[in-house]
Amino acid sequence: MPEARNLERPRGSRGTLSGRLGPLFLGLSLLVSPAPTRSQVPPRRVVALAPSAAEILFALGAAPRVVGVPDFADDLPEAAGKARVGGFTPDLERIVALAPDLVVVSKDGTDRAAYEKVEALGLPVLVTSGTTLAGVLEDVARVGHALGEDGRARALVLALTKRIAAAESLGRAHSGARALALIWPDPPVAAGAGTFVGDVVRRAGFTNVVPESAGEWPRVSFETLAAWNPDLVIRPETSENSGAFARAFSDARWSLVNAVRAGRVVVLPGSLLERPGPRLVEALERLAAVNVP
Repeated sequence: MPEARNLERPRGSRGTLSGRLGPLFLGLSLLVSPAPTRSQVPPRRVVALAPSAAEILFALGAAPRVVGVPDFADDLPEAAGKARVGGFTPDLERIVALAPDLVVVSKDGTDRAAYEKVEALGLPVLVTSGTTLAGVLEDVARVGHALGEDGRARALVLALTKRIAAAESLGRAHSGARALALIWPDPPVAAGAGTFVGDVVRRAGFTNVVPESAGEWPRVSFETLAAWNPDLVIRPETSENSGAFARAFSDARWSLVNAVRAGRVVVLPGSLLERPGPRLVEALERLAAVNVP
């Protein structure tokens, strides 16, 4: 898959304990649990080294403090006019030149060696690591605390928690429907159950056709896809992948997959589905509202 897509892939298989709890319980626990320690002076110059990190910062109202963002944050209106610091492997010189007092990175969306070098330079680094919707809420709370915005973070977590619960309730209508989240079409790459995309599929009421034994982001054959026989295919849409999906689905081999042949393909914006940030909740809401024949 092309690097330009910058999909933030989780390495963890099932998330934390809170990732396996219900979203409402998690939201309430974040509202009352002790927050980690932080510097006495809230940061005023913040750099984000992953699109999800930028999304979290902007959702918390920190745009005026953000001085640098990754190259793949153009879909976020608040990123306009901000200095660009590179992609998965950021430009250290640009980061240092911005003189940040906080750098927010993603465990799976930022090159680890790069952010360890940033930390070695003495710059404060906060690592987000959500691999589920629950993990995203935890990241929101942690980033909010680091900014000195605990109240705003609690309000955002509670609002997102309520939306997750409502979407899960709506998604119960999908009981028994089997779905495949197709992240890339050629070669076919699917989202397994242990990914944040898989978590959205499950919470939207669908059974993920990808078995846990297949791993997190397996490359699969057309014969395997046909054997899994999903009722629905879910795919992201980006400027980079739209042509690839159009070309792939014109391949006769995709007719082996009944859902594709019948046109049962749900397209979601890649900026919502492929990023472990607050807007992942919108991906859940859209998917939960899908009518499956």
